[in-house]
Amino acid sequence: MSKKTSRSLVCPNCGSANIQLWNDQENVKKIKRTTSLNINPLHPLTLFKHNEKVVKKHSKAKLAKGLLTGGASLLLTGTHNNEAHEYHCQDCGNIWTGK
Repeated sequence: MSKKTSRSLVCPNCGSANIQLWNDQENVKKIKRTTSLNINPLHPLTLFKHNEKVVKKHSKAKLAKGLLTGGASLLLTGTHNNEAHEYHCQDCGNIWTGK
């Protein structure tokens, strides 16, 4: 018998370790893309500068706790959802989000 370690990733439904990463952009709301004119003299051949900023989703549970505590919990935890990955169990077909 093998002992399960606390770091092993198992399905919460069936307990199987046959797990596949389904989506790693679970908490991304959108990606903002901006383009501006490049005025940097050190890069004379680059005409445009492209920037991407990832906007994360806000956790509804953290916002509710912030309202109940008068905003004190928001100072410690923030409002963004930290669950970033979506997993799929190959045995039972369960899909869940986790860190």
